[in-house]
Amino acid sequence: MTTNKLAAAFACALSLTLLPACTKNYYTNAGGSSSSSSSSSSSGGSSSGSSSSGSSSSSSSGSSSGGSSSSSSSSSSSGSSSSSGAAAVQVLKTTIDTGVVAAQATINQGTAIGEGALNGATPSALFNLAADPKNTQTVTSNTNPFLSTGSVPDTAFGFCDYSGAVPKRVSYVTGAKFNATTAAGAAGGDPSVAMAPYYFPLVYNTTLTTKGNAFGGQAPIIGLFDWRPKDIDEALVAAESDDNGKTWYFMQTVLELNPDYTNPISGGFGFAGTSTNTGCPAAVTGTNASTASLNGSGADNGWGHAAIIQLPGVAAGTGQFLYMLDRGANIDVAPLWVINLASPTGTNGGASNKFPIWNSNNTAAGANDIKSIYSALHNTTGADTAGNTVAVKQTVGLLNPDGIMAVFPTAPTAAAGTAVTVMYVQKILNGDKTGTTAMPASQQCNKAPFSGKNNDDISIVHLVDTVDGINFTNDRVVNGLNDPTTVDYNKTRWVAPRGTLIDINGDGGVWGLYFSAGNCLDGDSDAFHYIGYAESTDKVNWTVFNDINNPIASINTITTKNQLDGATVTIPAHPPVVATEAWFAQRLYAPTATQIDPTHLSLTFAGYGVQSPNTNLLNYRQIGNVVLTVSKALPAGVPNNINAH
Repeated sequence: MTTNKLAAAFACALSLTLLPACTKNYYTNAGGSSSSSSSSSSSGGSSSGSSSSGSSSSSSSGSSSGGSSSSSSSSSSSGSSSSSGAAAVQVLKTTIDTGVVAAQATINQGTAIGEGALNGATPSALFNLAADPKNTQTVTSNTNPFLSTGSVPDTAFGFCDYSGAVPKRVSYVTGAKFNATTAAGAAGGDPSVAMAPYYFPLVYNTTLTTKGNAFGGQAPIIGLFDWRPKDIDEALVAAESDDNGKTWYFMQTVLELNPDYTNPISGGFGFAGTSTNTGCPAAVTGTNASTASLNGSGADNGWGHAAIIQLPGVAAGTGQFLYMLDRGANIDVAPLWVINLASPTGTNGGASNKFPIWNSNNTAAGANDIKSIYSALHNTTGADTAGNTVAVKQTVGLLNPDGIMAVFPTAPTAAAGTAVTVMYVQKILNGDKTGTTAMPASQQCNKAPFSGKNNDDISIVHLVDTVDGINFTNDRVVNGLNDPTTVDYNKTRWVAPRGTLIDINGDGGVWGLYFSAGNCLDGDSDAFHYIGYAESTDKVNWTVFNDINNPIASINTITTKNQLDGATVTIPAHPPVVATEAWFAQRLYAPTATQIDPTHLSLTFAGYGVQSPNTNLLNYRQIGNVVLTVSKALPAGVPNNINAH
């Protein structure tokens, strides 16, 4: 990004100048303070600027077990005042039913749903790492604040087998075909393991997979998860759930950073030829932290933050685009990688029923190129004529993208070429102390009181439009979700690039947004302190109702002295709607929801039991799920996380 564009974007964010695409008093609405900002430029859609009729009545509060009671009554207490001075009225309120708690999601560890053993099996899990008796953890607190530590000398256990002269990858294939007769965890079924180390979920409905391939007895949802064993590997894993996100079944692993190039099933086999690289660290006590992959990245710095946009007016099999953040040397500087998930021939490749990313169920050249980053970028010779070409491109028009946060769905009847509006997060690394975006010391974070870390990144939420999935235009800065200058532990400084949009009335008049965020208290711009909720009538200006002190969910309760003024504060000030659990007590982010019925949402998210995996390699990157109750009946198909039609 050019200096003048960066300076202009940040000037808007900090109210240093009045730009056509942003409000004069930007961010005065963030974190629950009053707002006097005027309306920004049009979002490029047809949504109304006025509140829709039929505001919700407050719902009864469902109590939660596991620590603290729910606090639905507080969900409207942090609503900011509008530009007219009147208090904003919350349309949709979130509670949970009595007895509902967040639970760790599980996944079968076994053969893939599609193509069977020729598509491999679920990758290694923390369950496998913990099977080594040398690897142990100690729980030092079973109540909020939850704490644990780990001793894990055999860091590669379960990922590779070191019993022979040469290490080899462990396979968790349980049969030639997926076990479609017995559920995971039952006698005769695949093992059922906690879904870790996975995080940054994207859960969605798609017209490509309308009938369950596994268990649960209802239409499935698809999940994309960032599988990322610390300093070992990274890949995108696709799975299916037929019980609203509690149990997942493995479908495919794609875009792996450190694949087994000796295995024909693994990506890049045809290209790498006689390579002996298995992706294994040299010893069971080692990692890949200092090992460069074929595409140049090391450790677990592959591609993540997966998002999908489906363009309107074209079939799902040709109109879906996958977006990935490159965690390599140019993270948050380079554009996002983008792949059109269309079959080049109508048969080979492309997204399909049992292959949400790419159908590898063929034996032609390049069939498995999607399975590794390197082979996706360097297709096997002959892949083009075989219809297995993976065309990897880069986005144009996104500023320092950290990922696509959410997609505003178009009307089901929208014609091809209709613009899709997208919310994304710009992250300027070290921006508050360098270059044209530098701030005074009073607006920079001190070291966080518990982690001892501080962070100088800037995150700014934007809206953009696209008609082709590659080029993004009409960039405008979003108002109200965060304030990148705040050092107040009661406010929000950073927002993470994953959220769920709710078209509350189904007409684009009022939008809800579940998001995750954080501040200087965490010392990390990954924005993992709490899950919040906000509403907007124009997509640009947002009022936060569930903030850091009235959250939907939160990490451990923290009492400390506020950086802003030295006063003692307790964060959150009120119990979260969802009681804090040990497995997300230190990090909590990436909320992605689907509808169960008009008043219940399945919310899938990621959590850590420790702030850093280095503290305990047996308690991090866990996928979780909880059922939320909303106060107003939602239209069918809401939320629509990828613009499926």
